[in-house]
Amino acid sequence: AADPSEKKSYERSHTFVGDKDVKVGIKHGEVTIDSVRIRNWPDADDLAKGEKDLNDTHTMVVEFTYSNRNESSDYKCKYTIVIPDPKGGKPLGENDRTATLDKGKIGDTNKVFVKMKTRLYRTVKSFKVTYEIWKK
Repeated sequence: AADPSEKKSYERSHTFVGDKDVKVGIKHGEVTIDSVRIRNWPDADDLAKGEKDLNDTHTMVVEFTYSNRNESSDYKCKYTIVIPDPKGGKPLGENDRTATLDKGKIGDTNKVFVKMKTRLYRTVKSFKVTYEIWKK
């Protein structure tokens, strides 16, 4: 078992799908990253606008659900999100955020905002997340 105070990195690929929980299943000490969900998915009007304006962008909210069963210590998690170009070019969207995994919280959430060209939402099949977790 790894020392939970040491920073450990986990990399996962997740299905790129709107407003649906996708299981993550990372356990680090008393912390689990349970699931990820993309919120603020573009609606039909947004997608139509994106087809007419190739530079139109839409910001999604990538929401992670976590549990910290340690009642006396916070943990930190740096979420690094990369939406790869299916054609192998530079990423279509990326962002990162370091957030606290609050002590004693079960089923709490952290959010990361990622902006991407609206018309590309239909072309993406998966996205990558690197989770760096350590005890504060």
